[in-house]
Amino acid sequence: MSALALVMMIVAILIIWGGLVFSTVFLVTHPLSSEYHPLDDHEYDRYPEYEI
Repeated sequence: MSALALVMMIVAILIIWGGLVFSTVFLVTHPLSSEYHPLDDHEYDRYPEYEI
């Protein structure tokens, strides 16, 4: 492999793994809440009704 190919491979690996590490750390420090957003005022996705 040429030096340019190795540099590009290292950059790509750092971008992929860095994004994974960043997103994991972000989700651990800012967990998703199960509460609904106050502007989400429609009910059809919270309590689905099935008509038979």
